[in-house]
Amino acid sequence: MDLRWTAHPAKRRPRDVALVAAVVLLSSWAVMVSLRSFFLAGLAAVILLVSVAAFLAPTHYALTDDGVELRRLGRRSFRPWAELRRAQIGPGAALLSPFARPHRLDRYRGLMVFFDGADRAQVIAAVRTRLPEQAA
Repeated sequence: MDLRWTAHPAKRRPRDVALVAAVVLLSSWAVMVSLRSFFLAGLAAVILLVSVAAFLAPTHYALTDDGVELRRLGRRSFRPWAELRRAQIGPGAALLSPFARPHRLDRYRGLMVFFDGADRAQVIAAVRTRLPEQAA
């Protein structure tokens, strides 16, 4: 099994990109006006852009025999199948978690795999073959 795809939500939803741009510009402007600092205004813009990087930047996914790999903006995350205990599958993405039950650290320790750009049924089938009793 070797399933690879690229998810790029911003490419499919240009209106949302315009909304992100408006929020970043408005927030930076508000920081600039209230604190009178170009540095802090730029820092605010960078922080906001980093927080929505999953939406703006393309994410490359690979489901292999070894595990799940996610690459975005030069950063690589990899989890072997042996570390994953649960798959929580939703309409647009699947959360692959190292915890057997829902946990407050799922968002930080798990991998969110978006179906955008892939065949959803094929991704779900690949996850269910590796995590058969937990994948719902």
